[in-house]
Amino acid sequence: MRRFIQIQSYLSMTILSAIQVHTCSSFISPAQSLCHSPFCSSTEFRKSGIQFLSRSEDDVSAIPSFIQSPVLQQVYPALLSHVGQFGNPNIPLGTTDGKRCKTLRRLAFENKLTAEEMDLLTSMSFRFSSFEDIYEEADFDECLERLVEYEKEHKDNYQIPKKYKPDPELGAWVMMIRRIGRDTVGPDRRKKLDDIGFAWVSLRKCGSAFMKNYRNLKERLEACSKVNDEGVWEVVDKEGVKAVLADESVMKWVVAQRHTAEKGNLIEARCDYLDQLPGLNWKEAT
Repeated sequence: MRRFIQIQSYLSMTILSAIQVHTCSSFISPAQSLCHSPFCSSTEFRKSGIQFLSRSEDDVSAIPSFIQSPVLQQVYPALLSHVGQFGNPNIPLGTTDGKRCKTLRRLAFENKLTAEEMDLLTSMSFRFSSFEDIYEEADFDECLERLVEYEKEHKDNYQIPKKYKPDPELGAWVMMIRRIGRDTVGPDRRKKLDDIGFAWVSLRKCGSAFMKNYRNLKERLEACSKVNDEGVWEVVDKEGVKAVLADESVMKWVVAQRHTAEKGNLIEARCDYLDQLPGLNWKEAT
């Protein structure tokens, strides 16, 4: 906790210096422009008619000594500059520093940054990778090979933990595959996963109230359905589905999820789960 507070204090002074340079430079002439902050060199450039001062990349005096990651060392000055100009360190991907930020996200997800480096980035409100980002950026075939190797070693029907410490990316990738679902993952990828006998449903239990209610409803609705030739759940017992949905406790829970979603408070993953329930359009009032 003390380390985190120290980092916040250091970062506050650093960002304040960057902001002061950015703000003051628009009020002084080029001849008067001089950066006295240790976080800037005298390099000057103009952008959109406003003069800014930038720190040269080879000046490492401003980089905290505890930073060990070469990537973070390279991009740190640009993070400060972006915070000073835009209020956040999340540099767009279409630049060299943006690509370095992308690499930082992967390193963070793979637990390859130190605790102090993570604290520093958190203090700056750095946006870390979501599970969706990991899935989109990962190489599908490479992850598939790693998944097969995982199954050879563990023989647990591909029940890899979401937070699998030896390979965090793989755990996140598998979780997203299951969240997307067999029906929508795409025919080529679906075939590759089916060919290795991939288990599309995780047997790992989530203790949340949502998942307990969801699993109960899912089992009851699937008992009235079957998987067709296209791999999609299809209702075969309409009366059975009606009986399930006539259950007052079930509908009370479904309505609560719909109202939560309408307020924008139901996360996308849970919406996806509900969309997969056969015989139920949870988004429509009944």
